[in-house]
Amino acid sequence: MPEPLRFRLLAAFSEVVHGISDRTFGSVQPPEDGGRRRLAEALGISPEALVSTRQVHRDEVVVVPGPAYGCWRSGRGADGLVTNVPGLYLLGYFADCVPILAYDPVRRVVGLAHAGWRGTVLGIAGRLVEVMEQTFGTAATDLYVGLGPSIGPCCYEVGEEVIAGVRAHLPDPETLLHPGRPGHAHFDLWAANRQALRRAGIPEEQIELSGICTSCRVERFFSYRREGGLRGLFGAVIGLREG
Repeated sequence: MPEPLRFRLLAAFSEVVHGISDRTFGSVQPPEDGGRRRLAEALGISPEALVSTRQVHRDEVVVVPGPAYGCWRSGRGADGLVTNVPGLYLLGYFADCVPILAYDPVRRVVGLAHAGWRGTVLGIAGRLVEVMEQTFGTAATDLYVGLGPSIGPCCYEVGEEVIAGVRAHLPDPETLLHPGRPGHAHFDLWAANRQALRRAGIPEEQIELSGICTSCRVERFFSYRREGGLRGLFGAVIGLREG
């Protein structure tokens, strides 16, 4: 059985189930269930316990279960999920965007976010922390966060729309944009989301970056950019163990 990628910081908590699949699991993209089933099996949980949402590249974060959950059914969608309910395992889909997995061991709350360039510019990382704080009383200083495989600054060359968004919305944008072809720049999604988490109050030593570029490691992870379209999605899961 393939082994999911795990974060050292999150693996220290026995009550947390988490992991990120790769190509050896197959795609977790709906309606395919093979990749989901294999990832759940590797994590020792039921596929029926996986909870996902329709990702829309915005900054909406919903509580599972809660009155806002299900908003995606009305067409709004969401790119962040949080819960304190054991036995519910949050699932996100990725193929270059940044998986953000968070855990508060004091309040026993988990969170998961999908951060593409739009979500990053809109502040999805900070929004995830904010919802955990407002809903469950989480203190940012208690959070442990893993940033999973995604397209790295080495490969993520972007055009004028993204550059303008970064400059309009993010502090110190020039530290996140590195020279590219004329009219282009390399956008550092890793640094942008790490900085957002630090601004939210999470200590540096409680943020773990996988440092794996999906484009460079396309033989291991799906990469929308490198493969010229959607060839599959890998999954990121986090939840609280039952019992």
